[in-house]
Amino acid sequence: MSQTIKEGFTQFSRRQQKGVSLVTDAVNQEESEQKFYSEWLERRQNRKRKLLYQELDLILRHKDKILATPRYANIEVHYALSGFVGFAKALTRKDLNFGSARVTINLRLASLLKIWEEEQFQVECGCGATAYIYRFGGSHGSGMSYASAFCPHCKQEIHNIKNRPPWRYYHIVTDAFTADAKRFVENFLDKWKVANEKYQENLKNENRNPRTQPVNMLRGDDTPCRIETLIQELKLKEVGSNAGEHS
Repeated sequence: MSQTIKEGFTQFSRRQQKGVSLVTDAVNQEESEQKFYSEWLERRQNRKRKLLYQELDLILRHKDKILATPRYANIEVHYALSGFVGFAKALTRKDLNFGSARVTINLRLASLLKIWEEEQFQVECGCGATAYIYRFGGSHGSGMSYASAFCPHCKQEIHNIKNRPPWRYYHIVTDAFTADAKRFVENFLDKWKVANEKYQENLKNENRNPRTQPVNMLRGDDTPCRIETLIQELKLKEVGSNAGEHS
């Protein structure tokens, strides 16, 4: 992200004498690469959002399986839902810096499915099926709200959904995301506790190999599943079930 740098005449003169650029080529290169990455990331998220809603009927058919399978339940889907109430954005993603570590917390697929269980996020489609709200906005002061929904049955979008308490949208999403953030923190602390206990056990056994330090024993979760992989596996599962029925 570019920034404005101000300097006085004296500082300018000294810099010119020493041949030091105000913004170095390295800084310009970093900003260029960050811009490229941000644009690529936006395209990727748009593709994932489109895929999720195209296959939403498939995902809902296997809702119980997804909720019961951590590998599926923990898929990050922050891009699937967005909303504002006044100037407050309903968080589905948060980037944090802790020293040299950059941590991103995202809304999980399990949480998104539970949000859609709320009547506030459901609307009857003209085809008779239930459509699910994916975007909302409103004002605390006036109480006015608007929303858009998608129907997994007929694949149509419904706009201008009104007359629903805007604060309900906000709090349902925020509470779900807060629970995901809390889950992340507790998961990390539990894993650090296990790593440290193993380290202390090794000390008692006089094993002082550097690899036995707690940080070397810290383990994350299994490789995360992606929305693309989930959809592929669910389709293969249905194909297998159908083949079994006709055999």
